[in-house]
Amino acid sequence: MLIRKEHAIALLDLIGHERKKTGTYYTITPEREEVFQELEFQNLAELYNPLQYGLTYWGRALVTILEEMIEKGLIPHPEHWNDEFRWLGTEVITMIDDAIQNNDLPGPLTEKALEERGFIEVKKEEKKGEFKVVNQYAKDIHSIFKNATPRLEISKELAEYIAQTPTGPAETGRLPEGGRYPELLESMRLIAFSVPNSDVYAFTGLGKAVKEALQYIAPSLPVLISEDILYSLIKILDEGFDKLTDTEKETLWELGLVDEEGNLYPGGEKLIEVYRLWKDKEFPEVKTFNIETLEAELLKTIDYIWKEEYTKNPEIVPTVDQIVHFLLEKPLKEYKHVVEYYGRKLNQAFNYKKKEEIKKKFAEVKTVEELFKSFYEKGNEWYEKLYDVVQEALYTLEAFNLITTEEHKDQKVHKLTEHGQKVLEDMKQRGFREILSTAVKAITITNREISAPNLDWYQKAEEEKLVGAGEPTVSGKLYADLAYNIRRLPHITRFELTVLHKIPARGFFLKDVYAQFDETWKEEVTYALNKLEARGYLNILQNEAVVLTEAGELIKRALAGVPEGVAQPLTPIAVRILEALRKVGNLYVKEQRVRILPKNIEEALRLTGLDKKTFDKELVVLRVAGLIGKTSINEAGLLVLKALELLNQ
Repeated sequence: MLIRKEHAIALLDLIGHERKKTGTYYTITPEREEVFQELEFQNLAELYNPLQYGLTYWGRALVTILEEMIEKGLIPHPEHWNDEFRWLGTEVITMIDDAIQNNDLPGPLTEKALEERGFIEVKKEEKKGEFKVVNQYAKDIHSIFKNATPRLEISKELAEYIAQTPTGPAETGRLPEGGRYPELLESMRLIAFSVPNSDVYAFTGLGKAVKEALQYIAPSLPVLISEDILYSLIKILDEGFDKLTDTEKETLWELGLVDEEGNLYPGGEKLIEVYRLWKDKEFPEVKTFNIETLEAELLKTIDYIWKEEYTKNPEIVPTVDQIVHFLLEKPLKEYKHVVEYYGRKLNQAFNYKKKEEIKKKFAEVKTVEELFKSFYEKGNEWYEKLYDVVQEALYTLEAFNLITTEEHKDQKVHKLTEHGQKVLEDMKQRGFREILSTAVKAITITNREISAPNLDWYQKAEEEKLVGAGEPTVSGKLYADLAYNIRRLPHITRFELTVLHKIPARGFFLKDVYAQFDETWKEEVTYALNKLEARGYLNILQNEAVVLTEAGELIKRALAGVPEGVAQPLTPIAVRILEALRKVGNLYVKEQRVRILPKNIEEALRLTGLDKKTFDKELVVLRVAGLIGKTSINEAGLLVLKALELLNQ
C-alpha cells in the first residue's frame, strides 16, 4: 500500500465526484494516469473506461478514514503535504503491524514516524500511567491492507525493470532508475521498504516468486503476467486444458507456459506458485539461525577426529573428553577468536565482569588449559568448567540439527549431520565466524507479505557475508535455508532461561530486556536473545519489540519450576528421551500425563540410540527439572513436547 500526496488527492477527488451522484465516472487527464494506475493496482480504484476511474470498496473505506483524520486535525490536508511524504507505505504498514503484535505499543524506533502520520494516541492506565499506542485509525488501515487483494499485472517493460533490479535486501539507493516502476512494484506488494525510513528494500515473498517466474516466460507479448493468465492456468488444473478458449490457449503457448496438450512448462509451474501466494496470501513465518565461533570450531574438531584420528586409532572417537583434550593440545593463538565466548561463560558463572581479565590473561598464557587454570585453580575445577563450556556448545549444535549424539562402544559420541557438514564447508571457505540470528533474519524476513530488514540487521548480514551485490550470497542462502529446513530440538541454558523469564509475552522492547540486567551484562543478554530467537522462542520485530512465540511461552511455563542449580534446564538429548518415552507410554488426557511401564524403559533407550550411561544421567536431569516423574511424563514434559511440535511445523 502506497499513499503519497498525489495518491491522497486522487482519492479525495474520486470520493468528491462520487458524492455529486452525476452517474458518470471520474475522468482524469493523461498526466495523472500513472497515479491512478497505482491506486488501481492497490485495489483502491477501478478503471471503467480509458481515463475514467471510480473507487473500490477498499478505496472508499480508506478515503473515509483520511477525511475523518483531516477533520479531527490528526493530519494536515494532503494539499499541505511534502511531495515525497509517504503517509502510507510498506514501511508504515509494517510499523503498524509490529505495534499490533506488541499490545499496540509502537516503541521508540517507530513512534515518531507513526505520530507524524496521525496514528498515535495517548492511553492511561492506573499501574502504567500514560503511554502511547497506535489508534483505531491505524488498526482500520491495517485491516484494509489485510483484506484488499492487490491487482497483478507485469508488462514487458516492467519485467525488464524487475530483471535488472537486485532481489535484495539492499540499500534503497541500489534501485535502478526507472520512472515510477518502484511505485508500481510497491503497489502490487512485490517490494517492501524498511522501518522507519525506507533505508533498505527487498522483494517480498510474492515479488521473489514473480521475479523467478519471469526467467521462464517468453517475452513475446505486451503483458507477461496477469490475473487472466493465472486464472487460465488454474482452470487447466481444475477443469482441464480443453475448457480453455482458443484465445486463452494461444496466450499460454506464446508465453511458453504450456505445451500443445496443456502440460505445464516450468514457467507455468512457477506461475501456479505466484497464484497461490497472490490469492491465498500464505507466507511462511519468519525463522532464523545462529551459530557462534566456538560451535563452528567444534564442528571442525569432530570432523577432524573422525577423518584423521579415528582412522589411525579406532579407540579415538569424538567424545566430550576427547574434544576437550584436542582443544587443549592446540596453541591458544589458534583460538584467539573464541576468547570472547569463554569470557561470556565465565562472566555468567562468576556473576561479574571478567572479559577484560581474560583479554589480559590471553597476552600472558600460551594454551587454553593455562587460560582456564588461571580462573579455576582449585582442584580440577578448571577442567570441569572447560568441559561444561564444550558440552553446552555441543548441545546447541545438536539442538540446531548440525550434529547428532549416538552410542559407540558404550560411549556417547558426536557426528556431523548433512546440515553440519554444509556449515563446516561454508566456514572453511569463508572464514570461521559468528552468524547472528538478526543477520539471517535480514534474509528470511523478506519471505513475508511485506517486510524488509531494518538497516541494523542488513548491515550485520553484510558484515557476516550473508548479503552482497544487493542479494543473498551463497552463504546467506545456506543459512536462510537452514533456518527453515533443520529439525529443532528444544534447548535452553540457565542464563537463557533467566532472560526468557524476564520477558512477558507482549509489551516489551529490547531496551526493556536490557533494563532487567546490570549494564555490564548487555553483551551476555544480546547473545542470549540471539539464541532464544534462533531457537524459535521469541521474535524481535523491526520496531525492536520482543514478542514470545507460542513455543516460547510453552517452554517458559514448562521450566518455571526448575531449581537454580541446574546448569542446562533442557537439553536436546533430554528432549529425545522425552519423545521416546511418549512413544512407549500411554497418554492419560484428564491427568495430563503419559505413564510408562517399567518394562518399556529399555525400549525407550533403544529408540533414542544413546548409551545407557547418558540415558540414565539425562533421566535424572529430567526429574530434577520437573518434566518427568518416576514412571511418567507430567504436564511440564508434555508442554515441552508440544513446543517441539510447534517448532517443526
